[in-house]
Amino acid sequence: MGVPMLEEFGDLDALRLGRALRRTRITAVAFAVVGFVVAPLVGYPVAGLGIAVGLLLGALNTHWVDTSVARLKHLSDGRAARRPLAARTLGRLGITTAVVLALLVLVTPMGFGALLGLVLYQAAFLSSMIAAVFRGVSPR
Repeated sequence: MGVPMLEEFGDLDALRLGRALRRTRITAVAFAVVGFVVAPLVGYPVAGLGIAVGLLLGALNTHWVDTSVARLKHLSDGRAARRPLAARTLGRLGITTAVVLALLVLVTPMGFGALLGLVLYQAAFLSSMIAAVFRGVSPR
């Protein structure tokens, strides 16, 4: 007997997943707007731009994951599918890390804003996915 929430997560249909991703994007845009407004008020105007950059990196990463998985979906050998997926994952993480580190070194407030943007995107993504799972859980 498995954990009901985890079993439901595997059964996420495309419609619920699409809605959750749309909610995540809308939340990310709202966070970016708030970042652009609040950052100058606290004395770090470029941090607002950094927040937007971090949110954009999070959204791009989600898009890249989606396209990588879709590209490998047709492969029947699970072992062969994992290798390119792992390489692409390392590449995505490397690009994201390089961008954030470069910003931290070159324009520190923008780099910290980018880190905050990544954290905000992941929080929005996770909460949207959890909400999608719980919406599909029927009382037993």
